[in-house]
Amino acid sequence: MTDELLNELQQLRSDGLTMKQIAKELGISYRHVRWGFEKINKAKRTKGVKSSTKRTTKKATKTSTKSSTVSSSALVTVKAGQKMSDKDILKAHGLDPDKFVITSCVSNEWGRPTKDKISYQTKITVKPVGYSIDDVIKSINASVKPLKSKNKHHFKEARNTLIIPLFDMHFGINSYDAMKTYLDQIEDVVNQGFNSVLVILGGDYFHSNSVTTSKTVKGTQLDPVDMPKAIADGSKFFMELLDNVIYKSNHVVVLSVPGNHDADLGYVWSVGMKQRYQRFVDHFEITTNTWTAFNVDKCGFLVAHGDFAKSRLPMLFANDAKKIWSKTDYHACFWGHFHKEVVNDDSGVVTFQVGTPKPSDNWERRKGFTMSRRKMELFEFNKERLVSIRYLEA
Repeated sequence: MTDELLNELQQLRSDGLTMKQIAKELGISYRHVRWGFEKINKAKRTKGVKSSTKRTTKKATKTSTKSSTVSSSALVTVKAGQKMSDKDILKAHGLDPDKFVITSCVSNEWGRPTKDKISYQTKITVKPVGYSIDDVIKSINASVKPLKSKNKHHFKEARNTLIIPLFDMHFGINSYDAMKTYLDQIEDVVNQGFNSVLVILGGDYFHSNSVTTSKTVKGTQLDPVDMPKAIADGSKFFMELLDNVIYKSNHVVVLSVPGNHDADLGYVWSVGMKQRYQRFVDHFEITTNTWTAFNVDKCGFLVAHGDFAKSRLPMLFANDAKKIWSKTDYHACFWGHFHKEVVNDDSGVVTFQVGTPKPSDNWERRKGFTMSRRKMELFEFNKERLVSIRYLEA
C-alpha cells in the first residue's frame, strides 16, 4: 500500500467516514482498508508518534478569506537524512513556490516504509505572495535617485503653453520601439521653445494593472503581455520625453490621473517618476480622484481618464473647481479612454477626447474597433486660448 493511499485513508477517516464507507469511496475492499489502518497504527506504536491535535480534512487545502492564508496537509516520504527546503515542501503539497510562502510548518514522523526512507505527516500554513503598495513605493524611492542639476535652456521670448496628452498608451501592447517615431516628433515641436509644457498622464499608460498577470483594475482578464518589458519601455519613453521637455522649456507641470486598466500600477510608477523629477519640474501632481484641474494664465484645464462621469465633467469643472474656473476665461476638458478623437465646443467649454497611438490589440480586432486613426495630438495655447493642434502619426 502506497504512502499516498495511506494519507488518503487518514483524510477520509478524519472526515468521519467508516472503514466500509472509505472502501466504497476508494473502490477497494474492506479488508484492504482495515489492513491499511493496521499498518498506520503499527507505525505509530513502533515510533511512539503522536498524531497531530489539529484535524486534517478530506480536502488537503483550506483557505481563510479573512487572513488570506492557506492550510495544507500531506504525507511526505524522504530519504533518511534528507533536508527539505521551503520550496520542496510547497511542491510536495502541490503548491506553486512562486505563488506561496510558508508561515508555519508542523511535521510528525509517521513511519519508515523502507530502511532508507522516512514518512512524515506535515501540515503547513501558507499565504499568497503579494505586495504592499507602501513597500513598493519605498522600494522605488530607494532605487530611483533624483537627477543631478544641469544647465537649463531658457527661451526668453517663449510665451505659449504646449500640452502633451499621454492617454491610453497601453505599454505592453505598445512598445518603446513603436513610440520612438512619436518621441522624435515631440522633440522637434518642443525644440521650438515654450514657456510652459503640461504633460498629462491620462490613465492606462500600462495595459495591465498587475505585473504577474494581465488584468484590469476590476480583474477583467486581458490578453497576456510582458509587463516587466512594458514597464521598462514606458519608463524609457517617459524619461526621454521629460528630460527633453525640462531642458527645453521654462516651466514644466506633470498631472497624473488613474485609468481603468492600470490605476494601482500607474500610481506606484508615477510616484517613482515624481521622486526622480520633482526637483526639476514646477509641479508634479498624482491623484487617485476621477479628475483634476489646473490653469496656465487665463486658460483653465480639467483632466480625467474619461471612464467616469464624462458628460458631467464640464459642469463639475465649474462647480467643484470654482477657483480655477473663476480666474480663467478659456475652459477645456481633456480625456481619452475611447481611443478616438472627438472635439466638442458647447456651453463655454471645449472638450477634447484624444485618440491613442497604440497598435490595435486582439480585443479591438475581435470587436471591430480598429478604424480610428492611430495618432497623438499636441495642443498649443497662448495666454488666452487655443492656437493650434499638431497631429503626430507614425
